[in-house]
Amino acid sequence: MFAIGASLTAARQARGLELRDAEQLTCLRAKYLSALEREHYDELPGRAYARAFLRTYATALDLHADRLVAEFDEQVPEPEPPPAAPPLRRHDRHWLPLLGTAAGLGALAVVGWSAWSQPTSAPAPVVSPPAKLAAPAQTHAAASAVKAAHVVHRTAVSAAPRPAVIEASGDCWVLARKGGPAGAVLAERTLHAGDVLRLKATHVWLRLGAPWNVSVHRGAHVLHGLPSGTPVNVGV
Repeated sequence: MFAIGASLTAARQARGLELRDAEQLTCLRAKYLSALEREHYDELPGRAYARAFLRTYATALDLHADRLVAEFDEQVPEPEPPPAAPPLRRHDRHWLPLLGTAAGLGALAVVGWSAWSQPTSAPAPVVSPPAKLAAPAQTHAAASAVKAAHVVHRTAVSAAPRPAVIEASGDCWVLARKGGPAGAVLAERTLHAGDVLRLKATHVWLRLGAPWNVSVHRGAHVLHGLPSGTPVNVGV
């Protein structure tokens, strides 16, 4: 067992890098890199984040990323799943049909009381006089205006770009920026299996912590060739 944080700090200092320089090198926030060097993993968004960030940081510092990640897995093991709920006891199951019958009788009682409490006769509805028919010219002009508005609306909808879609089959940390690596942050989160992230910007720069666990597409265009084993930067 060895100190993960001390190894990262020594490698960074040996290259003459400050945390701000490492932030530019890895595209990870300095506060996350500092948490890794201090081994304060509770300051990271989650275990999956910590594992992906550690691999990225170690690779950027030319360290043995697999060895550091294996050491992290040994020091910070996966939490055990919560115990399953106890099965329904056999004598409790006998009450289920009785509960359903009681609920049905209660509903019938409420309906019967409502019907009994309603007045026997309702007031006659008030009929409004027919509205004056519009002149033919006015009717034609109104129809033309509605048609024109509908055409404008359809044109505006069709001109909107299709969103970039990221579908996850496993855990993957995602950093999305508008336009490029220095653009505004659109999203920063960990996707889990079954999660879908949609980004409406025309051009999106992505940093994927586990690209082998996601598929990226925009409309019919699917991004192929995502690597397996290392984080990656892509544009879509």
